[in-house]
Amino acid sequence: MSRVRFAIPKGSFEKKARAFFERAGIDPQGYADGSRGYRPEFGIAGVEVKTMRPQEIPYMLQAGFFDLGISGIDWYRESEVQANVADIADLGFGRVDIVLCVSSDWDDVQSAADLFAKYVNSTGTHPLRIWTEYLNLTEALVRQHTDLEPSLYSPYSRLSVERRGSSPVAIFHSFGATESKPPEDGEAIVDNTETGSTIRANGLKIVHKVLAGSTAHLLANRRALRNREKRAAIDRVRGILAAAAPVRVEEEPVFGHL
Repeated sequence: MSRVRFAIPKGSFEKKARAFFERAGIDPQGYADGSRGYRPEFGIAGVEVKTMRPQEIPYMLQAGFFDLGISGIDWYRESEVQANVADIADLGFGRVDIVLCVSSDWDDVQSAADLFAKYVNSTGTHPLRIWTEYLNLTEALVRQHTDLEPSLYSPYSRLSVERRGSSPVAIFHSFGATESKPPEDGEAIVDNTETGSTIRANGLKIVHKVLAGSTAHLLANRRALRNREKRAAIDRVRGILAAAAPVRVEEEPVFGHL
């Protein structure tokens, strides 16, 4: 029998994920209990579990290294994996907003439109610098409000080198502590927040919600869904988790459109 490989979140999502699993009647041994391991025991027949960062899970599913995974819908959309990865259930926990923020002192900027208008026609010494982990969502935001191709600064993409130019908007790849970048090293950030307290504590304000109410979702590799043996185990996991979700989950949300 083909085993289903299931990636669950490591890191900031971990405690909330464990509480959710417990509501679903699962006692994950070796998960969010002080263990240093990465392969907790779920006790679900035919399912092999490993922990990974939520940012990694969507593209690992796309590559076919896992059949099932749990990640925020923010990372699912950021990773642009919809062609190969299906969103099969909203699990409802880990809610955050993805927000655009600027200095709280900027009285003339109260929206994304205000921010881009301030810089697009500017003759300043540097472009509008936006720091973020969400490169694709931020680029989509720029294109929504301007007709520009932003410059991209990231060490991981050869395209970023080609796109470092004279654009009045530049996106910088952040590796954490994103809220610390303004005002010296940037004018704006796109980041996730649960309460907004860290943003306010660093002298910033929210002017736009890029993605409101991102929660943890159960994701599945589309090829695995077409595998008869794996599909049975996937349906079993989905049924168990959907029963614990605080939102209504349709019985057949996407399987009929694969």
